[in-house]
Amino acid sequence: MELVAQLEQRFSELIDKIKVLKEENQHLREEVEAERNLRRDIESRIDAILEKIQSELE
Repeated sequence: MELVAQLEQRFSELIDKIKVLKEENQHLREEVEAERNLRRDIESRIDAILEKIQSELE
């Protein structure tokens, strides 16, 4: 019976670990999305600056 109890404990620990990893994964996805948005914003600002420079050169 001790073996069954050990297996149950191990299974419970693995389920807890999966929950923690899912939460961590969600947090990382949110960070990645925020970084993508920041990158798009910076690229847009750079494009606007380049357009101003281009129009001044013409």
